[in-house]
Amino acid sequence: MVPTYNVADYLPAFLDSIEAQTSDMASVEIIVVIDGSPDDSASIVREWASQRSLNVNIIEQENKGLSGARNTGLAAAQGEWVTFPDPDDELDPQYFEEVEKFLRLHGRADALHPVNLAAAHQLRLTPAGEIVDNHPQRTRFKLGSRIVDMAVEPIIQLSVNSSFIRVDLLREKGIEFDGRVRPTFEDGHLTARYLLETGSHHLGLMASAKYRYRLRGDGSSLVEGGFSKPEKYTNQVEFGYLDLLERATAQLGHAPRWLENTVLYDLHWYFKGEQSVHSTTASAPPETLPRFHELVERILSLLSDDAVRSFDVTGMEFAVRHALMYGYDDVPLRHDWVKLSDVDERRQQMKVSYWFTGPVPEERFELDAEDAGPIHETVRDYTFFGRVLMRERHLWFPRGRRLEMWLDGQKVHFTRWNQNGHPDALTPALIDPQIRAIRRRVRADFSPSTGLKAHARARAGKLVRDLRNKWSDRGITDEAMQWLVRSPKIRRQFEHAWVFMDRDTDANDNAEHLYRWVRKNRPEVNAWFVLRRDSADWDRLEREGFRLVEPNTTRWKLLLLHADHLASSHADHYVTDPLDRRRYGRHAFRFTFLQHGVINYDMSRWLSWKGFDRFVTTTRAEFDAIAGHGPYSFSSHEVVLTGLPRHDALQQKREESTVRDLIVIMPTWRQWLLGDRIGTSNDRKRIPDFRSTEYAQMYEALLNSEELAELARETGKRIAFMPHPNVRQYLSEFELPAHVQLFSFADQNVQDVIARAAAFVTDYSSLGFEAAFVDVPLTYFQFDSERFFDGTHVGRRGYFDYERDGFGPIARDVPAVIASIREAAANDWESPRRYRDRTAATFHTRDGGSSERVFQAMLGLDRPEHAHAEAPLAVTVEEDESATETDQPAATQS
Repeated sequence: MVPTYNVADYLPAFLDSIEAQTSDMASVEIIVVIDGSPDDSASIVREWASQRSLNVNIIEQENKGLSGARNTGLAAAQGEWVTFPDPDDELDPQYFEEVEKFLRLHGRADALHPVNLAAAHQLRLTPAGEIVDNHPQRTRFKLGSRIVDMAVEPIIQLSVNSSFIRVDLLREKGIEFDGRVRPTFEDGHLTARYLLETGSHHLGLMASAKYRYRLRGDGSSLVEGGFSKPEKYTNQVEFGYLDLLERATAQLGHAPRWLENTVLYDLHWYFKGEQSVHSTTASAPPETLPRFHELVERILSLLSDDAVRSFDVTGMEFAVRHALMYGYDDVPLRHDWVKLSDVDERRQQMKVSYWFTGPVPEERFELDAEDAGPIHETVRDYTFFGRVLMRERHLWFPRGRRLEMWLDGQKVHFTRWNQNGHPDALTPALIDPQIRAIRRRVRADFSPSTGLKAHARARAGKLVRDLRNKWSDRGITDEAMQWLVRSPKIRRQFEHAWVFMDRDTDANDNAEHLYRWVRKNRPEVNAWFVLRRDSADWDRLEREGFRLVEPNTTRWKLLLLHADHLASSHADHYVTDPLDRRRYGRHAFRFTFLQHGVINYDMSRWLSWKGFDRFVTTTRAEFDAIAGHGPYSFSSHEVVLTGLPRHDALQQKREESTVRDLIVIMPTWRQWLLGDRIGTSNDRKRIPDFRSTEYAQMYEALLNSEELAELARETGKRIAFMPHPNVRQYLSEFELPAHVQLFSFADQNVQDVIARAAAFVTDYSSLGFEAAFVDVPLTYFQFDSERFFDGTHVGRRGYFDYERDGFGPIARDVPAVIASIREAAANDWESPRRYRDRTAATFHTRDGGSSERVFQAMLGLDRPEHAHAEAPLAVTVEEDESATETDQPAATQS
């Protein structure tokens, strides 16, 4: 039974997979329900059926939705078993042959363990056409085809597209798809009702029958796009999950564990999505959320006490498990344990963490039998659908002999392990035994008096000769790497190195500016800069005298293995954790996040898991949002208010610029415009149909505006278009008029461009803060703000509100952008007074000392920190009385 709606692009492949079946298809009835499909699906199926001698029944009806289409087909079914494959999927050639074998053995009433429900092995078909076995439920099939007693092994079965169900039992019990359960879970609801009402608990797993589930990847499927629909948070929860639990309770007095697992499995994706970087749940309609929380609370009341605690059908994050276990309780959570979660050996501090709900508990601490308090502290709030369900407290203390702690008068004990039994961050990284053996052998070859023994020197010489022209890691053995690491020459070159990098593909960001300052002002520092040799910035920096190292080479690995510091403006995994820990262990360098710009969004879901030793910020509101109580896990232990190194140079260039002749249009990127990552680098594949996107059309309309061109001519200005580096591969698809100059980050220095700007147009880019920093008239072109903040981008809305805190007007269309620029021109290319006042109240680092402050903050990582006395690394912030309360940037509330 094939429900068909708007799948014309995928139907031919599905129909081909039916035609390719190796079994005798005479025993298979194919019912296709064309559910008011607006595309060519009906004609494709009719033409296909007319040319085949298959038993095909085509039913056309007005659109009734997925459940309605399936019920129509079910009513017309003549067979003993029914299955509901989706027409955008594919079937393995031996699919029906393997199913028939299994059902012939185990589907009979006289079988040893007769099954009324059987499930095929579901594989995934990627957009690239690859078939991968990575479905979350794949482990069910690792033992091969078998019969599972779900009362003993409480696995789950949700999908009906790969299930086979007895038609007579469905009709006997009057079970059909419930159209109220939408946009998804109608499958799980039907199969769970079927098992409950028939009293069945034996599930047949058909490992040899392969069903290929297509991942569209464009957000057009119900699963991919369902989280933006109101019904996802109301109908699906009430008529799907809650209905099943109430039926089971009424029938059995309790929900069986397999049903509890079924509900929790589907429900946990909601909460898991809330913690994801690119969250699908961020677009949940706010008006539905109170009802959603009410329904979840009712669901949890019908689950057994152990259901959430022991749930292991798939991985459940600790915060999600805790939120479901304790987040809806009336009584605040107070554990009797806290975790020793980190130790800072260099600064002689230790970190203690614990989970709680409600207000912060009353705390008392004794360090070495004396009353004490934390040096640094913060609270991280875990917010799910607008409600804080779980909180985590982080406290830093000076190291002592004994720390004791009381919460709300109750003494707690310390653990180095979390409550799931997993080692925390203090557990040393496991090092390959082979590497340890090599290290022992190298030590045995070394004599304090004579150095390496003769045979060892010969072996070392051979290794060096072999590696002389071979700086790629390919072919480098563990033994060779160990010899190189211990080489005196390598040590002299790289020991105590400070490593700087922006992207691996680009420079010209905070790391470049800080490296330049360090080389000029602190020449004793062993500074190096990491960049790909094919980068457009390589030759420029090499001419300037930068000491460059190419990433993913043996030379680069040796540099990092000897480094004391790594500082970068980016926080991708390939930057923060560059070496394979399985081979090299946990890195010894301290990581400083220089930032790509001022953070004004909530990026906690991406950044809070990063192991930053230093996190630089620029404004007091930004510092408070990241280091204070809120969505981040950082405190003043990591976060410092220093300003950005590149701001020093920008301010100087702006002051020295005598020519300000550019109207700069500099948009940022969109997550949905990025193709798949190529390897582990920052390069991306192209996406199709870029020209048809709203992004391309709006910016092309602005750049081709005759009114804007006339304004530029009247005022003697030039229009400069400088798109984000991630968009540069699509530049050929823009139709730019001759009077628009195309700038690129590879060929132009962005600071030189801003220094010459008479007006600046951006959307959500952090470069808007750069323009505001030097008082360039600014316009925010935000035609897609709802989508930008719907969770598909890295950041959600944070402490910064563009209307309340922004440094220029917001324009929703092209005429509004031009009107804003025209206002700036009429004001002699100066920002209106209200925005200049706001800028003055925001930026307190316009003294040219940001690079030195960042350097001192990094240097502070290497020395002990006295209790209750933070080193004076941050800039002093004084209140600006000229700024009104409305214009003050809002910080996150504690």
